[in-house]
This record gives sequence, C-alpha cells and structure tokens, in this order.
Amino acid sequence: MDSSNDSQNLKRGLVVSDLHLFAARSDGDALFEKLLQSLHDVESSDLSTLVLNGDTFDFRWSELESEQASIDTAIEWLERLMERLPNVAIHFLPGNHDCLTAFVTRLQQWATVREQFFCYEHQLQIGNALFLHGDVANRRMDSHTFQKFRAAWANDHPKGRLARHLYGLADRTKLSSTFHRAYFPPITTIRRVAYHLDRSRPDWRQQTTSVYFGHTHCPIDGEQLDGVRFFNTGSGIRGMGFAPQWFD
Repeated sequence: MDSSNDSQNLKRGLVVSDLHLFAARSDGDALFEKLLQSLHDVESSDLSTLVLNGDTFDFRWSELESEQASIDTAIEWLERLMERLPNVAIHFLPGNHDCLTAFVTRLQQWATVREQFFCYEHQLQIGNALFLHGDVANRRMDSHTFQKFRAAWANDHPKGRLARHLYGLADRTKLSSTFHRAYFPPITTIRRVAYHLDRSRPDWRQQTTSVYFGHTHCPIDGEQLDGVRFFNTGSGIRGMGFAPQWFD
C-alpha cells in the first residue's frame, strides 16, 4: 500500500492527524468540524487535497460497543466526509491506533470503488512533501523494527471500561501530556524520524523539502534538520495542541 502521488495538478493541500475519533479523551470531532466549517465555500476554495495522517480513528480506546461498530462507524464517517468535500482528493494513512487489520482490509476494499479516496500503508509523497504518521519517533527504528511494532498494533483489541477510565484519569491529571512533551522534544523527535527515513528510503532527502507527521501530539512548526523542514500537526486529544498544516 506504500505509494506516491505527485502527478496531481495540486492547488493547495491540508494535512490533519491524530483526531482519535471514538475516544472519550478526544475533542477531534469538534475540532475537525470547526476546520471544515472554515472551508465553507469548498467549490470556490483552492483546497484540492486532504491528507489524514494517522490515528484519525482510535480503535484501542473506542467508546463504541464493539470493534465492528467502530469499523462501521469509521467507514460511515469517511463517506460523509467525501460527500462534504466532493472535489477534494482524500489520502488516508493509518497510524498505530487505526492500523487494525480488520479495518485496513475493509478500507482497501471500500476504496477501490471511490475515485477520490486513496489509502497507503506507511508513507505518501506529494511533490516535495513527505507524509508519515510518525510512530517511528517512539525510538530509533529501521524498517524491520517498525514492521514488528506495527504488527502488534494491527492485532490490537479494544480496551475495557476500567482501562479506559484509568487512561482518561492520566489525561485529566495531565500525566499524559507531561510524558509526551518530555519524551518527544522537537529535535530528538525529528532525528528519530530522519533516522527511520534514512534506512527505509535512502533517497528521501533528494525528493523532499518538507516532512509532515503526527503521533507525538506535540506540534512542530517547520523546524529544520539538514535543510528539510519538519511539521507535526498535533492532536485532537483534549489538552494537546491541534495544528493542521497547509501545504502547496
């Protein structure tokens, strides 16, 4: 599913990540709705491309009644999004929270009959912009290490009520946000992303001027490493920064 698309007559693109829809700790629905409303005149706007850059849905911490209900609701959400943005190409990359095998398989089948929707496995290149979810920043990962990491998430299961309560408590006490900011300082995070790209795509620097990622929930606004600008689009999780990015 890894692919590249740089043939579009691109006007302007928007990248969003980490909405974590279905999780109680997420404000992603409201934040994304506000973002869509700011694009009130889609027909005459210059938006041509939307990249959903991972963890759009959160199957591990979903409040819905079952895994199947979460998958069905995710597909319905994407259907409504396409209806609202009929002239916008939508590119979907799964993150660790929505790379569930049952969902990805369903999504691939669903995408085959929808001309404006595209899905990928790990990375997407549009012109000089490179997109990936960013869970490669958890530590220094080569391709093999990352595949093992993702395989565990692909077979994940929703957590029960007690686990969801304890996780929510960590958010309310700001333990989660404190951890994220301590573990993902910008330059360390960027170096981990670059380490993975150097090993998974040795030629990426020749093709790329900007890298867009999420996962860490800590916005980064164009910090440079070796002449490449890095952007982190934040998160819809309550108390973290939501920072969608426009790209040309």
